[in-house]
Amino acid sequence: MAAHTFNVTGIVLKRYNVGELDRAITILTKEEGKSVYIAKGVRRIGSSSAGNLEPGSLVTAHCIKTKSIPLITQTKLHLQALESTNSLSQVRRVQQLLEIFDCLFVPEELDDTMFAHITALYSAVIQKQTALSELRSKIVDLVRLLGYDISSEEGASLSEQLATIFERPLRSFEYLLVK
Repeated sequence: MAAHTFNVTGIVLKRYNVGELDRAITILTKEEGKSVYIAKGVRRIGSSSAGNLEPGSLVTAHCIKTKSIPLITQTKLHLQALESTNSLSQVRRVQQLLEIFDCLFVPEELDDTMFAHITALYSAVIQKQTALSELRSKIVDLVRLLGYDISSEEGASLSEQLATIFERPLRSFEYLLVK
């Protein structure tokens, strides 16, 4: 049986360790939606792909389809979200956005308008020049585009409304709160 290879470009949402040297990486792509991949050997000290697969990175991954979870063999980094960030509030924004993406999307193909909204919101957070109120309105627009009912009133807390939709509180908010 020949191995089927394919490339995916997307945003790394989260990662967790599997075994001694491997990591399971969740990537949000246009072609497959939110999918999990295994990156073999990236926890080694000399691994060249380890830095590319950090949460918040925009990467192109060359993958091999297996019977269960696809394997990532090579990666190309396009944009690192937290590369030059020394601000805790910026780290919090990126982590919250990644958690929102992780909770909202499922493994299915995304249409062009949906992926355009995702990339516009991602780049707005990365560029650090967008006002917080504008970011909130973009998140509300994305949630509405997915079919959820959410209000955009000034008094309504966006994190509480998202926690209601996700049926659990946002976890990134707890430890990254700037007081």
